[in-house]
Amino acid sequence: MTQTDMLMAITVFALIALWTTAWLGRRVDLVDRPSDRKTHAGDVPLTGGLAIFATLLFGTIALSIEPYSVASLALAGGLVVVSVYDDYQHLNAVVRLAVHFGFGVLLAMIGGITISNVGDLLAGGDIPLLLLSVPLTALAIAGLCNAYNMIDGIHGLSTSLVVLPLAVLFFLARSAGHDGADFALLILIPCVVFLLFNLGPDNAVLPRIFLGDAGSVTLGFLVTASLVFFSQGEDAVIRPVTALWLVAVPLMDMIATMLGRWRAGASLTKADRTHLHHLLVDQGMRGRQALALLLAYAGVCAVVGLALERAPESLSLLAFFVLFVGHCVFVLRRRRRQTALQPS
Repeated sequence: MTQTDMLMAITVFALIALWTTAWLGRRVDLVDRPSDRKTHAGDVPLTGGLAIFATLLFGTIALSIEPYSVASLALAGGLVVVSVYDDYQHLNAVVRLAVHFGFGVLLAMIGGITISNVGDLLAGGDIPLLLLSVPLTALAIAGLCNAYNMIDGIHGLSTSLVVLPLAVLFFLARSAGHDGADFALLILIPCVVFLLFNLGPDNAVLPRIFLGDAGSVTLGFLVTASLVFFSQGEDAVIRPVTALWLVAVPLMDMIATMLGRWRAGASLTKADRTHLHHLLVDQGMRGRQALALLLAYAGVCAVVGLALERAPESLSLLAFFVLFVGHCVFVLRRRRRQTALQPS
């Protein structure tokens, strides 16, 4: 099978899977309903994640595309199952976080994907993690699973912020002849197809569909696994610190939001409308405009991170820390100003 035939087969299967799961979601009442915090029109199926994972299975089984490891793909499947249950029953936030951390531990211990070295972050030589390897990998998985889940608040945002790092990793891996390039592409294609449904006209041909927790959480898992896979070992295509730049926006949004909740005395895990995209929309920006702005922001972060690949890793980390502090200060001030303007 040629590369073009493979791309066509994955795309067609993703289209069929998304259309089918959208229909199925309505039949089994796996839908997202409008609320005070969610302003979309009508009930929308929460089955995008199921379709994306089904496409991964199709690619690995029917097209013989090798996953990063068989165990990592199986763990992603397990996370899909748990997250579909979460979509139905809404797991306690602490339980959900513990589950995500546990899947991170399993990824490191049996999935063969682990952060073993974080690079020369202190300008004194590479820092091997040794006994900290497993817990740091688990922390990265839990953090980004929740970051992508939390930022999934306007159409197309979470998935677009998945597409960006995957596209960067794919092109770098393909250029380097890395064996994992095809699997990165296999994750990337159904995400792009999903955006046609999520951002499309919402009609019989392209019905509106959401990722659901099964999508945002599982994609967070797969992006983190991809970043670790391509940043470790002798055939790494990016340095570990560069991974932070590729996921800067969801990561910083999660931490800034939690800081804001802590300052306001609110629960750190209770959903609200204080994410940066909510603040932008609530101040008059349209959803598509907020999406474009945040995607451009993420793109600039990625470009800066890749440019700093030629600089000392300690400098890249310092620059990221400065950006992180600036982002948090900006969001917290904007949140405080917006709160002050609200009628009492």
